[in-house]
Amino acid sequence: MDKEGKIIEMDIADTIMERPYEFHIGEEMQFYLYPATLGKIYLLSRLTENLEINTDFLSLNPYMEALRLCDSKRDIICKILSYHTFDKKEELFNSHLINERQKLFEDNLSNEELAQLFIIVLSKDNIEQFIKHFKIDIEKKEQEKISIIKKKKCNTITFGGKSIYGTLIDIACERYGWTMDYVVWGISYANLHMLLNDYITSIYLTDDEIKKYHISMDRTFINGDDPKNMDKIKGMRWD
Repeated sequence: MDKEGKIIEMDIADTIMERPYEFHIGEEMQFYLYPATLGKIYLLSRLTENLEINTDFLSLNPYMEALRLCDSKRDIICKILSYHTFDKKEELFNSHLINERQKLFEDNLSNEELAQLFIIVLSKDNIEQFIKHFKIDIEKKEQEKISIIKKKKCNTITFGGKSIYGTLIDIACERYGWTMDYVVWGISYANLHMLLNDYITSIYLTDDEIKKYHISMDRTFINGDDPKNMDKIKGMRWD
């Protein structure tokens, strides 16, 4: 595995563990940037929109775009970072706690320090990168192709799935027996997204269908219960 692949594997390990990022202000004040849940993402959506991030500049030079935002919209950046330092639902809805920490960041962090923290928030748990690393995106395209074929042959009509309620929340609740509150506030969005994108599913195809639609039968799965695969698991950073 190349260096980039190893870095991605370590990032995946951190995501699985929902490891927060630690930072300090002075010698005594210690804070953590916690992974975002689905609820936190929705809670911050309006603030994020108000930043009016230039996505082109962000992709070309993330630090400079973050620095520009910290200079022009420092109060919003501090509020967003304040939210990310809380992990419990009751804390996130406590405006006094959020505003108090926002003020602390405004008074004690420079624009350069804020920009570095904001980049961490933006880049942490890069789900798209994880999906490409595992080639889940390729399998998803083939699965969609097969599903369309099977629906046409079996005269199947699908209803629902028009919003995040049906495409994510309901599926997670039904599959894992979780409450809606846990799906929205209890598990990181990155872990939730990866679980629902990489679960094992099977679609029956006849030999004729496989040949007719040029579908590959080459499927590789890593069994976590198989002792032979322990080296792959140990190769990831778990501490």
